[in-house]
Amino acid sequence: MINKHRKWIAVLVAFTFMGLLQVSAMPVAAANTTEQISSANSEQGPNFIEEEGDSGFVAKKKSILPYVLIGVGAAALGAILFLVVLKTSYDIVGSWTEIDTIYTAGATTIVFSGDKSSGTLALVEFDDTGTYTVDGKTVHFEFSVVGYTSKWVFDGQFDDKDKMSGTLQYLNNGAVEDTGTWQATRISTAAGSGKLPMATRSPRKRK
Repeated sequence: MINKHRKWIAVLVAFTFMGLLQVSAMPVAAANTTEQISSANSEQGPNFIEEEGDSGFVAKKKSILPYVLIGVGAAALGAILFLVVLKTSYDIVGSWTEIDTIYTAGATTIVFSGDKSSGTLALVEFDDTGTYTVDGKTVHFEFSVVGYTSKWVFDGQFDDKDKMSGTLQYLNNGAVEDTGTWQATRISTAAGSGKLPMATRSPRKRK
């Protein structure tokens, strides 16, 4: 829910920031007006020349409100930048080791190709291919094999930048046949891709 409203929050903060900047100019104009009125009254007074040497020049007091508003505006701008960075800090692109409670034959290596928001995926040692989408920390991906009626659908989130987890469904002919949970860990680039020739692969099988 937070991810869906993050864009609107950023827009609201931006408009608030611009409004504060406009308001910050108002005290300065008021101060200048007061100074002009005070100067005119002093020039009309009969004892202005005599009292000038005694009273001296009195500097007007500067309002701290503009500085406060500028500080608030800077904080608002920082909040916008934080929201943008937070939304794009999780990158799914690369190779991941996935395990789940439905496919019990061991871990599966999934390779995500695209950008931080969407793209395609393929399974190492299997013929399954699919697509993925990422929205902030929220992750959705699914895959299947051409010619088969089964499909695997994963929903979850980033636990941190290198770990994901969530729930999944195994569908056959559009009907849910099994449900479970899954976890995935990013594979370091130094570990190698582990890819095999297409001829050695076979479709992923359910337990």
